Amino acid sequence: MDSISEITIFTVGDANAISTWSNVPYFFTKSIADKNIHVNKVNIKENALLNFIYRYTVYAFLKIFYKNTTHTYFRSRLNYFLTNIKIRRSIKRYNSSQAFIFLTFSFGIPKTKSKKIVLFGDWSYLYLIRNFHKREPFWFEKRALNCEEKNIRSADFVLSLFPESKKFNTETYKAHHCYYLGNVINSSFSIDKKELVKLKSQSKKLLFIGNKKYLQGALDLIQAFKEFNLSNNSEIELHIIGLNTSDTGITLRNLFQHGYLDKGNKDENTLYYKLISEARFIVNTNKNWGAFSAMTEAMYYYTPVITTPYSEFVATYGKVASFGFYVESESQKELGEAIEKLLKNTQEEYHTMMNAAHDKVKDFTWERYTDKLLELIS
Repeated sequence: MDSISEITIFTVGDANAISTWSNVPYFFTKSIADKNIHVNKVNIKENALLNFIYRYTVYAFLKIFYKNTTHTYFRSRLNYFLTNIKIRRSIKRYNSSQAFIFLTFSFGIPKTKSKKIVLFGDWSYLYLIRNFHKREPFWFEKRALNCEEKNIRSADFVLSLFPESKKFNTETYKAHHCYYLGNVINSSFSIDKKELVKLKSQSKKLLFIGNKKYLQGALDLIQAFKEFNLSNNSEIELHIIGLNTSDTGITLRNLFQHGYLDKGNKDENTLYYKLISEARFIVNTNKNWGAFSAMTEAMYYYTPVITTPYSEFVATYGKVASFGFYVESESQKELGEAIEKLLKNTQEEYHTMMNAAHDKVKDFTWERYTDKLLELIS
């Protein structure tokens, strides 16, 4: 393929909005555009009205009998039909593109001789069902799964954000065009290492980032924080991003619940990075998944972590947590001990941990990622 000059990228949501899908579409499209490649952005997010109707009719009915299904309107026959019309029209409109990239595994197009077809995502729907819901697919989910398998098999390249996800796709779909190119840091906030080291070394602030999906992890941390402060007469602070008092139902001295902070809002963006810069460490011990993207971003800013040894995190960063501590999600005692150790570390021990956290993720920049992507499809 000749040097790439134009790419069309399909995103589930507005790629110009930094809040879309953990900031991924915004940084993905921006990074490619920064390389002087013309990027056509096509939003294939489902229709809001039809999504609302489906949620309170079909989906509500399914949830009565199949409580942990995630078969929303996005995976319905009607949405597939309407979205594929939009995709076909966009391909015709942007026919001069040398590559079509889908930031989802749920949609795609067959291979062509002159265009490269790329799927990019965190994991497939089947991976979600088997690894997070710990079950086999329900009968009504199988059509969406068949469509996704067809997309994965017919693409030129399938990129997963996580190594175990890539391995799953390769083995499940017998597809050798699946790749893991590393992960990414969804941030453009500039680093001043000297200032960060100073702030964090003097800090008594714990940080948690996660929405309602991570509520149990937040509640476990709040309890450990409460007990630590009571038993040690401590003045440490716990700051929570993504949840507020109405979500946790708890108010405590030195507990600050900031709710969702939108990076697209100047003031909220400033507060978000102020909290990361001042955090002595970040904690999320939610079972099975501990807000990977937020943890990775915090690590880039020299923040040690306390999390659980869930498979994708360990596969990415290793079994020995030189950059913090692994604890079991069920062990309140173990979490409390890890917090105490990190707060009582010597400056030398803490600085070693800070550097280890940053070193683990320093190469996960969007510039490096899209360089590898473009090299692959060229």
